[in-house]
Amino acid sequence: MQLKRGQIERACATWNRALDHMDGVRSVRTHKAIARMRGDLARFRARGVRCAADLDERAIDFLAAA
Repeated sequence: MQLKRGQIERACATWNRALDHMDGVRSVRTHKAIARMRGDLARFRARGVRCAADLDERAIDFLAAA
């Protein structure tokens, strides 16, 4: 919802907190949620939005550890 409202920094902060709480959780549902988040953030990463790029790096690391 935050992303749809154009609140990219707030959305990134929320997703970072979610990733904090997902630490150690490995499931199809978390994998799909993170993949969807990465897709939603792609246009912001492409524009050089730093919080989106940082969050994407963290998501990649999370998925690699799965």
